[in-house]
Amino acid sequence: MNTLENLRKSLNVKVENGKKTLKHNINKKVNIFPFQTRNPERAKFKNGFSPVIGQFFRNIEGVKLTVLEKEEFVKVLTNQVNCSDEDRPHLVRIITSYLFQADTLRIFHPSIYKYIELSSSKEATGEKEIAQYIYDALLGGEATLFEEFLLQRKSEHVLSRLIIDNLPKLEHAKIENKYAPTLPFIRKLFLKDLQFLLTNREFFMQYINLFFAYYYFYSITQMVLKINQFEKMDPYNPTPIYYNLDWERTSRNRPAVTHGYKHIFTNARKVLTHVNTLEHLNFIFDTENKHYIELVEEFNRLNPLEQQKILDAIYTWTKEYTEIKVGNMDEIERKPQLEEAMRQLQQQIAKGLSQETLYRYALAVNEIGKAYFLKTRGSLGNTLNVTQDFLILLTAISVKDTKIPLNQYFKELENRGVFFDRYSQEEIIELLNKLNLIEKKSDSGDAQYVKPIL
Repeated sequence: MNTLENLRKSLNVKVENGKKTLKHNINKKVNIFPFQTRNPERAKFKNGFSPVIGQFFRNIEGVKLTVLEKEEFVKVLTNQVNCSDEDRPHLVRIITSYLFQADTLRIFHPSIYKYIELSSSKEATGEKEIAQYIYDALLGGEATLFEEFLLQRKSEHVLSRLIIDNLPKLEHAKIENKYAPTLPFIRKLFLKDLQFLLTNREFFMQYINLFFAYYYFYSITQMVLKINQFEKMDPYNPTPIYYNLDWERTSRNRPAVTHGYKHIFTNARKVLTHVNTLEHLNFIFDTENKHYIELVEEFNRLNPLEQQKILDAIYTWTKEYTEIKVGNMDEIERKPQLEEAMRQLQQQIAKGLSQETLYRYALAVNEIGKAYFLKTRGSLGNTLNVTQDFLILLTAISVKDTKIPLNQYFKELENRGVFFDRYSQEEIIELLNKLNLIEKKSDSGDAQYVKPIL
């Protein structure tokens, strides 16, 4: 079966009442974003990021969830302790209050995450996909980083040791990779920052939700911006996107308003057209998980005859798709360059998808932003937002364990996708001074250093 036949089969192309039809279908050849096209399955983070992290840790260990039955588990624990019948009810209350908070597990040790359930609604589908994305696209094959982190330590509280020793064994599950690696510069920084935080368990446990939520947000928003640039994207450096500080005022001329979240979401509303385009192109090239630059590189390795076959197949498919979904084929031209052919196909797919579907797909970006990284500022709308807690986390991973020059500090923030204008930078310097994290050797920026938090 040739590549076009495989593509037609994937899209269920058939003739009904003398007319060709197809059903848009993605994630067969290309898995870039863990987004859902249906609203009920999209993660909305009502329970925070913990359900995602719980599934992520289960992926690391290669296990499936066993629901921890509250009363039964407390009974198992109390039976491990020698005490009188008179004292047993008190022990039950102590263990219950230590282990559970408002009927959810209290996470006092990383191992507890493996027992955190996904949401009880259909949103569990979205949460599970995000966990898989972080595991595949960001962590890759580096799961062994967590071995030491997940171990029980001798210094653990006696009650903690009792609980961890008696947690039910989880059943093995086969975890298969699904998502393509994220942009190399993001994955490299993620692993570097993760490795540092894993040596500071107490701090990491405090900021673990925010850390994973941000790197998920950072990787998907950068890919949203890059994918809209076709083969001209820069895969080695972040596209500048500006944030405001939670406690500062802003105005419509500030970069956080002009070149912040609005820019991301405008691009996000086009991203499903690119996901479909790349799906179709990977069928035609007979490749998997390749974006535009990689397809151009693949094309350039082919001999002229093979290149012409690819161009012919894209032209044939663009005409066929247009006939089925758009109607007017007169505007379709045979393009001599791959880049032009890819753009023409993407433009037709954009016409063939409903605006409602495009918007629903883009809402995945909005949901994670709304949960952690956006602030509504009246008529200015949503702007990207850094709280004091978030800034402390960013500072810890940017500075690590050795003081760095102030100018380098801001560069490190930018490497992590967080850009500030000079007004915000001045506010940050003021806060760092209050927290005694600035070491001054003179009044010039070059002679000021940011000290480690950890």
